[in-house]
Amino acid sequence: MRRISGWIVGSVAASLVLCQSAYAARTQDYTVDQFLSVLNGLGYAVPTQGAIGDAQVQQGVRQFQIEFRLPVDGRMNIPTQDRLAEIVRTLQLGLNRTVTPNPQLPGSQFYGKQTESAVRQFQQQNRLPATGIATLETRQRLNDVLNDAIPRSQVTGSAPSAPVQSSTLSIYTEPQVKAILTGFGYDINQQAPLSDAPTQRAIREIQKIYGLSETGQVDRATEEKLSSVMRNLRNNLKAILRSDFAIAQYYDPATQAAVRQFQSRFGLRATGVANLETRSRIDIEARRFRRG
Repeated sequence: MRRISGWIVGSVAASLVLCQSAYAARTQDYTVDQFLSVLNGLGYAVPTQGAIGDAQVQQGVRQFQIEFRLPVDGRMNIPTQDRLAEIVRTLQLGLNRTVTPNPQLPGSQFYGKQTESAVRQFQQQNRLPATGIATLETRQRLNDVLNDAIPRSQVTGSAPSAPVQSSTLSIYTEPQVKAILTGFGYDINQQAPLSDAPTQRAIREIQKIYGLSETGQVDRATEEKLSSVMRNLRNNLKAILRSDFAIAQYYDPATQAAVRQFQSRFGLRATGVANLETRSRIDIEARRFRRG
């Protein structure tokens, strides 16, 4: 298995075709508006019209660069443009195979109305929020559908995998990791170690959603992803609630209170738990707020 554009892609012929064609995805430099349109279309909370130097734009660009381990400068640098083009092209080719839009998507580097419509159609077919925004969750589901549609060789009689060893945390403490997992709606034992079976299942699910290797272990990539998701969550809540909520990487009582306030305001059950559905709704409302 290997990761391309943040997706885990099986070593099958059709996936390799998508992979090989993606490297030649960018045919020209993006304009600022095109660049922002792509970022917004992939779920990063940036205005579709603005300047690269704007604070919201800078945060979205840096978030993308951090997640894909690119040079982090908040600018439209060449590696960032290349990776965006690669993701959009792979997305369009995948949508052509799953929802068969008419006309077919061109496999280009641009995120326009046709791509948005095809994404919305895919989301409707797969019981996802039909936003037309190809969030990481949507892209992961698309990848799962593509791989499930391709016969896989079955390996029988394999020896059981070795148990996952306890990870060495560098960003979080164990209680902080467990607070995030609980805050995201996972039912885990706060007193148990991270090697506890329910905790490992929760970690694997998080890794699957965000296109990471599904080890059940909180490695550096998983910590970085948790940090990025938490910062984005708190930033979105700060924008929506118009509060002085600090941008941090922890799911603490302040986060819980802000999530509960959001849920109450938008007619959701006020639990203070930001499960995947709540986080998706927060993303949607943050984009609406920033566009408005």
